[in-house]
Amino acid sequence: MSRQRRPGWHSLVSVMACLACTAPKPSSRSETAKARAPDLEATFRAHLGRTWELVRIGEQDIPAPAGNRRPSNPGRHPGAGSRPTIRFTNQPTAEGSVHPPGLRSAGGWSFCNGYGTAYELGPGDALRFQGFQSTLVGCDGPDSLETRFFRGLHETRRIELDSARLALVAQDGKRLTFVLSDKSADSLVR
Repeated sequence: MSRQRRPGWHSLVSVMACLACTAPKPSSRSETAKARAPDLEATFRAHLGRTWELVRIGEQDIPAPAGNRRPSNPGRHPGAGSRPTIRFTNQPTAEGSVHPPGLRSAGGWSFCNGYGTAYELGPGDALRFQGFQSTLVGCDGPDSLETRFFRGLHETRRIELDSARLALVAQDGKRLTFVLSDKSADSLVR
């Protein structure tokens, strides 16, 4: 007498085991970054020419300036107490400049100085700055906010970005966090 097998929990376990074998494996950070790259790149491009204000260096908040600290002359430093800025453009670096050719330009104001640099975005969420130039106004010393700001830019290896917040992240996880400036439309850096 042959015993007839009915579908039961053994069959269900077999099906589930088979599905587990063919299910996609969790992706690594680089695969996740590659999958998000088109969204990141589109968001980044949508913000070209807009000005970002620094709100945090590592764990230290950078307070908003009291009152309206607009410079009286466009292109001039906004003055003491203003937050550092960064603005990315789609303009290529000029041949013969200190910046590597073919990269795009960025710049802004630090705590004491104006600065310019070249940047390279991608692949994925990678971002690197190269060839910094700045004015030479002296600031408070080797561990001043100014020094820490420029060190953070120099050490940037990747970007996190959404519609209103930008984080420049170093290899060790330290970050510079920015928000869109309400003065972005009449940006100081040209």
